[in-house]
Amino acid sequence: MELKGLYLVTPDYYNDKIFDITEEALKNGVNILQYRDKTNNYDIKIYAGRKFKKLAVDYNVPLIIDDDPVLMDIVDADGIHIGKGDVPFYYLKEKFNNKIIGVSTYGDAGKALEYEKLGADYVAFGSFFSTDTKKDATICDINILNSINNLKIPAFVIGGINLSNADILLKYKISGIAVVSSVYSSENPGETVKSFIKKLREYKKI
Repeated sequence: MELKGLYLVTPDYYNDKIFDITEEALKNGVNILQYRDKTNNYDIKIYAGRKFKKLAVDYNVPLIIDDDPVLMDIVDADGIHIGKGDVPFYYLKEKFNNKIIGVSTYGDAGKALEYEKLGADYVAFGSFFSTDTKKDATICDINILNSINNLKIPAFVIGGINLSNADILLKYKISGIAVVSSVYSSENPGETVKSFIKKLREYKKI
């Protein structure tokens, strides 16, 4: 399964409307789904994770779990995404070698190359714009994307990306864009996804 295109990251589970929005997004072309939940208890995370897994299977996209190998294992997700201070990469690589492992490298191209050598399946750079999803996110210098031409694994960008600023990032050698609130806060998530997919095709990312 090729990792590229529109990477949809969920907000924390709030009620079952989240599944309706997610399905509408998947129906209109999302390529990768990540369940990210920093606040709910495990019962809710397992409930939501299993629902997202079913949707991912129905629409034939990989399901990635944010920073939780136990939840990944319980819901049989396709992979995990980690950042600084999360579960150590070497542990995941040893225990879950058959799973997709993605790593946030923020604004550090050197780290991205390092994780590529260690066996990461993809890396993510950002945030490049301010974002309400992660209020403490460091804003990275967009010029870092000039330094990733030698990267052989997929690279995604994340953080405050919307239809107005996506073109700025899509000009660089990236594999795709990751979005949260631009879809989940949209009045018409399906149409928003269609517009992102159109842009990704224009820039030959999918």
